[in-house]
Amino acid sequence: MKPFGFIKYVMVALIICSACDRNLDVKPTRELESEYFSDQERMQRGVLAVYAKITDLYGYNANAPRHKLWLLPGDDLMSNNPSQMDNFKGLNGSDADVNFIWNRLYQLNSRANTMLEIIDGNMDIYTNKAMADQNKGEMLFLRSWAFYKLWNWWGKAPVITERVKSLSGIYYNPSQGTEMLDQAIVDLESAATLLPASWPLTESGRVTKDAANGLLVKCYVTKACYNGKNAQDYQKAIAAFERISSSRKLTNHFGENFDYRFENNEESLFEFQASLKTAENPWLDNDFTDAVGTMGAFYKHFENNFTNQGTIVGPTGKMVNVFQRGDPRIAETFIKEASGAFSFNGGYQMVKYINGERGKYAGIANINSINNTRILRLADVKLLAAEAYLQTNQVGKALVQVNDIRARARRSTATGTPAAIPANLSVVTMQNIMDERMRELVGEEGIRWADLKRWHKAGFINLANWKKTDFGMGPQYDDTLWGFDVAAHLLMPIPVAEMDSNPEMLKSGQNPGY
Repeated sequence: MKPFGFIKYVMVALIICSACDRNLDVKPTRELESEYFSDQERMQRGVLAVYAKITDLYGYNANAPRHKLWLLPGDDLMSNNPSQMDNFKGLNGSDADVNFIWNRLYQLNSRANTMLEIIDGNMDIYTNKAMADQNKGEMLFLRSWAFYKLWNWWGKAPVITERVKSLSGIYYNPSQGTEMLDQAIVDLESAATLLPASWPLTESGRVTKDAANGLLVKCYVTKACYNGKNAQDYQKAIAAFERISSSRKLTNHFGENFDYRFENNEESLFEFQASLKTAENPWLDNDFTDAVGTMGAFYKHFENNFTNQGTIVGPTGKMVNVFQRGDPRIAETFIKEASGAFSFNGGYQMVKYINGERGKYAGIANINSINNTRILRLADVKLLAAEAYLQTNQVGKALVQVNDIRARARRSTATGTPAAIPANLSVVTMQNIMDERMRELVGEEGIRWADLKRWHKAGFINLANWKKTDFGMGPQYDDTLWGFDVAAHLLMPIPVAEMDSNPEMLKSGQNPGY
């Protein structure tokens, strides 16, 4: 069931009117903000408009899909054409994806801040007082998610936690160290106390306490890795993990996590709610007016299709080889494709979101999918918890989490008869956890590159020694096309548009190496 309808609502534009002359005292053609938020239902429209901004990251969006930034860096996926997102050659602050995603994350941040202020100023209109707190928790969660992504990609960025109302004081200083990650954690800790344990079925897809605690696990484990494998950070991750409801379980079959028929299931903690509407036009920009843009998800970067604009994304040989033959997850993750379009990586096609029935597209030119992108799921969180348990000498508990993942993999056969592979581990090491994360989470939501960077910072791996073959790159990446530099590329370049418009960011300077 697709949750809470279409969430593409218009954020009410601020209209500042003065009436110095009665001739100017004309009734506005649109509702003012002070008039719009008049009841609880309209508050929900404003809240859902913040969720709607996520569409910009996962949809087709104006004939310019922006998935390369979160798909390509790392060692699990690669492109058919040399791309600066997976060979790092020539990557700079003018990159269109870098500028677009920075911009849209701050638009999401602005919407969340706006609604937080509006909620605080309109508590009296709520007929259900608990809903006010729940709405506030939703906004804090979405803001924290944007902060986590901004920090992970760029390292420094303005931490904006208030509504920007005027042109004075709009130039914010960049964050320092883990300041932005810390703010995400503060927001999530608060959200976890405000959000409901669940929503009614018609509202499924909205974030819950479990979503906040799951993202907290990710944030705390990430911070631990950047903080000298700090034991307190790991313990806080474990505490958040152990607050997740026991009703949250792995789905019986791995493939259900990528199938529109099993959306918002017991394993899912946070999904992009993809949908389609009659007036949808994916060739147009996705913002404000209802008759344009897209609500669907875009997965044709995994196919030989004109909408890729020349860039096909497929698994690396390294990713293919990390699976043990006989692992049922293989058939749900990639296939051997006879088409010459996939010769760049040995003929393997990524099929997580397009396998069989999942690969249904609709709308103009059949570009968009109604299949939700899973942003955070329990398997990811369990493997993060396994890291935290292992690093705090709770080896037995770490082993339980990893073996849970492997047991579900064995159940994920086409016939329903469990496979023998992958067998349970008798002992668990950090390498076991790293390998299991690659098998389980390949190609999902930019997870792999974030993993590699934090493991490098923690000293579990050393990316400074990695060559193109360590990244799984194919023969089309000769030495002249390979440009990875560990001193630069653990962070993305600060967007040129931000440097041009914010003098405080300009004074701080570009990220090192760019």
